[in-house]
Amino acid sequence: MTRVRCVEGNRRVAIIDGWQVAAAPAGSTLDQRAQWHWIPASVPGTAASALQAAQAWSWDESRQLDAEDFWWCTHIHGASGPARLGFDGIATLADVWLDGEHILTSANMFIAHQLPVELRGEHELLIRCRALAPELALRRPRPRWRVPMLEHQQLRWFRTSLLGRTPGWSPPCPPIGPWRPVWIEYRTIEVGDIDLRSNLQRSDDGDTGVVEIDAVLDARVSQANLVVERGSERITMPLAQRAGRWSGRATIASPSLWWPHTHGEPALYRVALDVRHADGSAQIDLGTTGFRNIEIDRGAGDDFLVRVNGVAVFCRGACWTPLDVVSLGASTQAYRDAIEQVRDAGMNMLRVGGTMVYEDDVFYDALDEQGILLWQDLMF
Repeated sequence: MTRVRCVEGNRRVAIIDGWQVAAAPAGSTLDQRAQWHWIPASVPGTAASALQAAQAWSWDESRQLDAEDFWWCTHIHGASGPARLGFDGIATLADVWLDGEHILTSANMFIAHQLPVELRGEHELLIRCRALAPELALRRPRPRWRVPMLEHQQLRWFRTSLLGRTPGWSPPCPPIGPWRPVWIEYRTIEVGDIDLRSNLQRSDDGDTGVVEIDAVLDARVSQANLVVERGSERITMPLAQRAGRWSGRATIASPSLWWPHTHGEPALYRVALDVRHADGSAQIDLGTTGFRNIEIDRGAGDDFLVRVNGVAVFCRGACWTPLDVVSLGASTQAYRDAIEQVRDAGMNMLRVGGTMVYEDDVFYDALDEQGILLWQDLMF
């Protein structure tokens, strides 16, 4: 599914102030929180990043973070009315309470959650990340093969990163906590799942860029147009509604192609939806897309060749590791600087391995802009 970058008229507020975190014994409960030592925390962030900032943990300390529960707490001062409470990623076995009411359970650090809430005045938000070690100690079917780099073979049962859990290879700081943003959004219109696909159709008569979309939009939307633009070129196509979904396609004759920077310009097109609804109009920003063909020519034997737009590309690059392995986050500028260094070094491909995490949108945007191919593993 395509991530919606912005909806005109909707207001999203990141919950970044007032967070505290406390470590507790495994199996801790909400009514025991007065017994714990609370320290300031940054969200998004992890238990290790908060402890490190408070000088309560360092690389030299052999603390088993996976053996402890960690709790985060803050107070929300929201505008009155209906809103969405969002969690873009919590690692890993998480529960969330709002004013003492349990509202969420999550067991996958790579899944984002949105919950409808009714806000009036001040509210207490609590997140608990349960200790993983007791779960790893439970007996489960034996794996068909052992992974030498892992201390706990049972990690294969949990959708979490192997970072910090591979002795001798990565630092001992497993990601625990709200490592992705927590936010409140006040909406004038609702936007559901959007499936956006672009492809390049090649023929003897020339190239055609095709952008197809299937979107779930607010029931009050009466008209929707797909907009694709680059520079002074702008294509607008009306979408058709059927069974609550809006769909359609835009075509661009002889589009500017996206190339790895080693072979040409990484041309990008902005994509948006212009919608009319009962209370006015709005634009839904869907980011950028590019037109290119990628083919894998396996030839003979175990080798394979990558072709981009019909041209053989010698791929050279590196495996990517998060810029900060403790917090798993970085600033927008830090991401852009790192990808510019990748380009300046002559690389045209990065690989995000399955032992890492899915990166921030700004990472993928920077790759697109700088003409860097991505080899993306499943976080498995």
